[in-house]
Amino acid sequence: MAFCEDCGSPLSEGVAFCENCGAKISSTNNVISNHSKEIVETGIIYTNLSLLAEKLNTSISSLTSVIENFIKSASNRGIGYTLKDVSDSFSTVGSVENHIRIIKSTVQELKPKYLFILGSSNVIPSIIWENKASDCGSDADVSSDLPYATLDTTSPFEGQEYDFEDTLRVGRLPNIDFENYFANLKEGCGKIETISTFAESAEVWVEETIDIYSHIKSGPNVHTSPEHTTETTKSTISSSGNSNLFLFNLHGSNQTEYWYGQRGGSYPEAVAPDTFDGLEKPYFLAVEACYGAAYEDREIDKSILLSSLSGKCISFLGSSRIAFGTPRAPGSCADVICGEYLKNLKSGMTVGDALEKARRELMKESDAEEIKTLAEFSLYGDPSARIFGEPKPTKTSLFSKNTTQAFSKGIRIPLPNIRKAIRLELTNVEEKIAQIVQESVYKQYADLEGIVPKFFKNQNETDKYHAVFEKSNVIGKKIVSVSFGKNGQIKSIKESK
Repeated sequence: MAFCEDCGSPLSEGVAFCENCGAKISSTNNVISNHSKEIVETGIIYTNLSLLAEKLNTSISSLTSVIENFIKSASNRGIGYTLKDVSDSFSTVGSVENHIRIIKSTVQELKPKYLFILGSSNVIPSIIWENKASDCGSDADVSSDLPYATLDTTSPFEGQEYDFEDTLRVGRLPNIDFENYFANLKEGCGKIETISTFAESAEVWVEETIDIYSHIKSGPNVHTSPEHTTETTKSTISSSGNSNLFLFNLHGSNQTEYWYGQRGGSYPEAVAPDTFDGLEKPYFLAVEACYGAAYEDREIDKSILLSSLSGKCISFLGSSRIAFGTPRAPGSCADVICGEYLKNLKSGMTVGDALEKARRELMKESDAEEIKTLAEFSLYGDPSARIFGEPKPTKTSLFSKNTTQAFSKGIRIPLPNIRKAIRLELTNVEEKIAQIVQESVYKQYADLEGIVPKFFKNQNETDKYHAVFEKSNVIGKKIVSVSFGKNGQIKSIKESK
């Protein structure tokens, strides 16, 4: 059964207009599906074929053929994908809100587990939320694909309640050579018999990286930078030849295409867009760097994300904006989401399930930086991809808590409990308390000595304050965010990647 894309009401066969709201019914309410064997899990391939073909400089028929071949290939591993083309609904990119409305109607009909978005944000838009974390002076906003998982466009900074077990597993494939990507996916998805890991860290974060890596290690020890530069990182990866699970805990920048190491005030280029060119086998990658997944308005040779997915990478987890973490265990923010994601992948989960479970672990804390991490880290590639294993039937289906009536009314999926809205505002702190906080930071970060922080307070909390230290460096800005109590006791220190 098809459903109205405007109001979600069921449609009688062959009608041109919705009997409930009168909206014109597009031909794309008919979806393309081609399943050849027993289907264990289902998903939606969501795109605007007309706009995507234009961006890829190809024909709609050629693009459709490539996608149909992928659907057949996916069905051979038990994944039943259905193509939803919204060309008739959007002549341009459209709004996230309107796309969510269509997806809700399709979800109501098909009850999928996965949502595979084909196209960059200039084909299917990412949402832009106001950034209310402590680095809002540097990142005014956050670009996110989270609404496509939750079917809710309300900002998580508003105090949402999320149940990630009942959300879509979402991945996006930007505007690259789809045929090449699907060929690599077919070669590697579920077929990697021996996991071989590789990790590289900025020297200042190596202690934390070793802790994360200990949960997935099946390869050499953590490499560091400045020990490694772009040339030696590339040659080391190429010479190993068989690495297929990557962790990078490096700096990133919105001003260049590189990821950087660090020792003191030195930030050498460590990873470049051509770093993975020598790899001949499919691989999975997570990066903690600020802007690690930057691709919008960039060419392939200026984006590590685009160049990786154009090569042998079949799954990439990274951030659209400034990311936060800690220099040593226990980690926070980017350390948690990337570390848990990779650990889950290594256990045999799909990348979509691995991210969903990592988000649950991340949101055991709900400071502004964790909420920003939730929003900014997105998955690129097929969300049903996995390193090894096959899909298994589950006793309960996704969205089992939601009724058809609820969907038709536009219900949002209740997503772990973030508990409170974030309303940071500038505040004054007693001079003695400010001095305690500053001296604590100067002791740990000698390069910040003399930097006077801005102090913030959350409107919803009476005993928690934030001090934000910012210092410009050769790759942009270094940001250290300190959470402390009213008596100056430090609760957490997080620094930008």
